[in-house]
Amino acid sequence: MAPSVAVIILNYQGRRWLEACCESVFATEYASFHVFLVDNASDDGSVEFVRERFPQVDVILNQTNCGFSEGNNIGIRAALKAGADYVVLLNPDTRVTPRWLAELIEVGESEPGAGILGAVQLEYEGEEFNTWTKTALPQHLDELRTPETARRWIPVEWVEGACFAVKRRVIEDVGLLDPIYFAFYEEIDLCRRAACRGWKVALVPRCRIHHLRGGSWTADDVIKRERDYRCDRSQFIYNLTEPRRTLTANFAWYFITLGTKVKEVAGSFSAERAWDLVRLQFDVLGSCGSLIAKWRRDRSLTN
Repeated sequence: MAPSVAVIILNYQGRRWLEACCESVFATEYASFHVFLVDNASDDGSVEFVRERFPQVDVILNQTNCGFSEGNNIGIRAALKAGADYVVLLNPDTRVTPRWLAELIEVGESEPGAGILGAVQLEYEGEEFNTWTKTALPQHLDELRTPETARRWIPVEWVEGACFAVKRRVIEDVGLLDPIYFAFYEEIDLCRRAACRGWKVALVPRCRIHHLRGGSWTADDVIKRERDYRCDRSQFIYNLTEPRRTLTANFAWYFITLGTKVKEVAGSFSAERAWDLVRLQFDVLGSCGSLIAKWRRDRSLTN
């Protein structure tokens, strides 16, 4: 019997992508999967559209925008309660190919140590690699161009949350996405925690999806500024909580990260960007208690 898979689509103001996303998902060539739409308080008609057009989808409504981590966690809890063997996080601004899911699960089942699996990402409207694939996987691009001759899976440090398959046993072993991240780095953090417990992260060359990237974060300049702030914040948190380093070493990494950000601001100065970097320091350093608690919690996974 094929493992049971829950596909979780976390949505916020994503109505314009949901039809193409859901149509491609329901054209998936896999025997046993169920789709959850977790909506983070959208007001663009997303929920109404999905309920009318795709009634087979389980819709979970959040009263507020819970962010990527906790929004997906709500879906993951529902999926595990329903008995899913695998949970797959999928962005609404994606279109999947027919065998995307079969390729992921076949690798997961053939490789017991592979706990997290991800797709090769193509441009939303084309067949070229998108920016994530080109930026995160430059050393593998030649191999990925011919998936029929590529390895069945490639060990990597992390895969992006746009298409992120996790075995149930991994979640039970290391926990859910950490809500200390509202958005960005949460999937990298989960890959890091899984690695601390000996799980492998696998890129599956024959699993292909089309991903626009950015989604609702590109709506206007205000939202783009918020995106940059959230991304910088998460990067500081990630570097400050590396469980395989000491607290002292992590604090040194804080200054390395800060120096990098200062150079970025100086290179293309704007008062808004400079102010955001200043207030970010108060935000991050004001959370020292939570960061130390996370470091200790994650460090226990390395024992």
